[in-house]
Amino acid sequence: MYDVQFPDYLSGYEVETEAKGYLVGVKVVSSGATFELTVYDVARLAQEVADEVQSDGSFAVANLVVVPRVTRNEITRAVERLSRGNFQGLVPRAEA
Repeated sequence: MYDVQFPDYLSGYEVETEAKGYLVGVKVVSSGATFELTVYDVARLAQEVADEVQSDGSFAVANLVVVPRVTRNEITRAVERLSRGNFQGLVPRAEA
């Protein structure tokens, strides 16, 4: 069992978020672990990687999830697929 939590600021800005092609701060809580996801669509990810590599020489993002479109439905579907593997490959947020 798991719970997907979208950032509060997403409400009312779904169209803008989809157009931007990325969303940070999606949380998934499962078995006492919390995973913070960074979600990109394919086009925006390619742009971001190219820009970062050109300016900094590398690109790295923990818990990166790539979806066809950055919408609640697509993100929820991606999380469902990740849950089938018990969120293997994701790094839980360190508790302070």
